[in-house]
Amino acid sequence: MMLRRQIVAAILALTLVPALTLAQEEKKATVSGYDSESRMLTVKGKDWEQKAKVSSGMAKEKADLLKEGTKVTVEFDDRGGGDIRVKSLNPR
Repeated sequence: MMLRRQIVAAILALTLVPALTLAQEEKKATVSGYDSESRMLTVKGKDWEQKAKVSSGMAKEKADLLKEGTKVTVEFDDRGGGDIRVKSLNPR
């Protein structure tokens, strides 16, 4: 009976951890700058700042959100080697 509880606890832990990790990726921020030449977006949170590249399609689609001072919810995709991309950008 004790082994069964441990197995159930392990299965629950393995299924809930990825869900919590995904929920933490989306961050509330304020746009502090956008360079249209390089499509580099700079956003600031409460105690962090991040620069990330925006795809050309997203830059056209979400042009109104790329203005300085806009409050957004942003999700990043870290591709390794310092290549960080904006995965999603939505108004708050």
